[in-house]
Amino acid sequence: MLVKNDDLIVIEDLNINGLLKNKSLAKHIQDAAWGEFSRQLEYKALWYGARVVKADRFFASSRTCSSCRAVKAKLLFENRTYHCETCGLELDRDLNAAINLARWASTAPAVNTTSAGTSSVAGRGGEVRPRRQKRANEAHPDEASTKAPPAVGA
Repeated sequence: MLVKNDDLIVIEDLNINGLLKNKSLAKHIQDAAWGEFSRQLEYKALWYGARVVKADRFFASSRTCSSCRAVKAKLLFENRTYHCETCGLELDRDLNAAINLARWASTAPAVNTTSAGTSSVAGRGGEVRPRRQKRANEAHPDEASTKAPPAVGA
């Protein structure tokens, strides 16, 4: 669903081994199979022409203010709301990170690459799918009319 509906998907390249050191989260992280999810996402994105961008694991998406871009020195995991001491911004920690990742993606490389280094259009002859159009632009106004046809011979 993600690769069919979105042209750009941003994921973080997390240090899974480091996260597994947290005893209370380790089992849940292993059950989620984040590495396999990431691999499948990139694989399926090639089918549909979506672009998957991995943010560098050292990019401070959660600790950076999405408004003024000030970076906190430390942000505890249990702090689920982001508070910026510089500008006063207060919002959900995950939403703040998502805004920062979307901004980061706009400066990321323009080509989706797989581990083999091929681009999403390699060997396919160009665009995999056409860009979406608004419904109003798909048909001529007279083409899909619901008006009753004129009576013949009347």
